[in-house]
Amino acid sequence: MIEIKAAGKTIALIIKAKAKINRFITKPNNPLQLGYLSFSKNNQVKPHQHRALTKTTHQNQEFIYVVSGQIQVEFFNKGESFVKHILNPGDCLLQLSGGHGFTFLKPTKIITIKQGPYSNRKREKIEI
Repeated sequence: MIEIKAAGKTIALIIKAKAKINRFITKPNNPLQLGYLSFSKNNQVKPHQHRALTKTTHQNQEFIYVVSGQIQVEFFNKGESFVKHILNPGDCLLQLSGGHGFTFLKPTKIITIKQGPYSNRKREKIEI
């Protein structure tokens, strides 16, 4: 796992496809819970349902999983670019805070998850 830090604060997590992790990665108070878990054959998770709970957050986070292709992710803090990383198939990114931009180095397919409900681009995003 790669932690992207700005001013001593983790703003993003990158998990490479061949990571050797078996745990929840984010802290319990994080708005999105990210786990990278391994299960043996015949393991089971007991059938369950998630309760409807009212939760309030003041952070918008984004998760990206690279299905195919290749992405260069550029990370920003206070409007300034400070580091770039390459994501390949099977890699994923959880943007906790700060900014990011993408350059697609190959034809690419991703799965992205963001907190909803979504209002509109002008309200949701700040162009850097």
